Amino acid sequence: MRPIVHILRGKDPYQTARAILQRFPLPDLKGSSVLIKPNAARLSPAGKGVTTHPLVVSATIDELKEKGAAEIVIGESCIFGVDAQEAFRMTGMAEISEREGVTLIDFDRLEPMEIDVPGGSVIQKIKVPTLLKKFDFIISIPVMKTHMHTLVTLSIKNMKGLLWRREKARFHQLRYDERITKGYKELDIAISEMASVLSPHLAIIDGTVGMEGMGPAYGRPKQMGIIVVGNNALSADAVAARLMGMNPEAVPHLKLSAEKGIGEIDLKKILILPKDYMKWKTPFVPPPSKLSIPFPDIIVHDRGSCSACLSTLLIFLQNYHSDLTDYRLEDNKVHIGIGKHLKSCPNGTILIGNCTSRMKRKGIFVQGCPPVASQVMETLKARPRMSKK
Repeated sequence: MRPIVHILRGKDPYQTARAILQRFPLPDLKGSSVLIKPNAARLSPAGKGVTTHPLVVSATIDELKEKGAAEIVIGESCIFGVDAQEAFRMTGMAEISEREGVTLIDFDRLEPMEIDVPGGSVIQKIKVPTLLKKFDFIISIPVMKTHMHTLVTLSIKNMKGLLWRREKARFHQLRYDERITKGYKELDIAISEMASVLSPHLAIIDGTVGMEGMGPAYGRPKQMGIIVVGNNALSADAVAARLMGMNPEAVPHLKLSAEKGIGEIDLKKILILPKDYMKWKTPFVPPPSKLSIPFPDIIVHDRGSCSACLSTLLIFLQNYHSDLTDYRLEDNKVHIGIGKHLKSCPNGTILIGNCTSRMKRKGIFVQGCPPVASQVMETLKARPRMSKK
């Protein structure tokens, strides 16, 4: 069956989302139990391009009620170190939940279950909340964003937020031989393999305010005013990527997912409405491939870092970059190490996070999973700089 993707542009997130859902051919949801998975895993208010706009979620709930859904639940699993209740309050999900009379769940508080990944090359099982078994229909509502690890983060990647607790970080820490990865990042392969067993029934991509550059949390807000809806998440992601100015074939986890038969990313094989949708194309600034782009005097030794640790590093550099002069090594660069698989770095490297503890004799070790940016600076000030040799 040919996948269907609709796009609509408007000024108001609620009205735009409601209008596109009313014209989209939704399945019969009468009596169904429906899970809404937004992007609400970080401490950010609405309209910043970091988290899903609550009015898009509200419009979805109202449409589901009109379609006769028996139960509607909003569920999320926050990034490590973020208090879920605070995130739900800050993102507006708590307010929407109360106003709409629907349940809001922190999935990390639930019991887990394992799902087999048949034919998985880098993951053979994934751990998710047992509650997922009860839902008849799952809707992914991500923000249209760039991502420093995966180029974009859309509805397929958003499902990674259903992984239980530290399972999310495990995806960043996989290491396999080139004979298995064939030039792809383990993370991209893992996302595509996850999507083979954990994919939403409907994608509603919130492009009202997206994010470009250093996504998923520290880029620049991108005013788009669009909503993308698709009955195949991968196809919706492909269209969204094109609207962001990117070739879907050049986004590794989308390409790998298509090769697994999860969906279609050849835009000619997708029914896209309106036909002149490319009038809304607004190229996004891609994420920098290395932190040396915005911070040319910083060398980052990254081997298997997760998004939480990378986010800490970005905040740290943004806030304290000018205070790091005394930590330059012989090459006149500041060296920073992150990631579970870090195996080599110069003496005097700043080592951030518990995963780097095995290397702590090589530099200044800052414990935490992850530490906060201010904690990194406090540790540096409390310890003498190590030898450059």
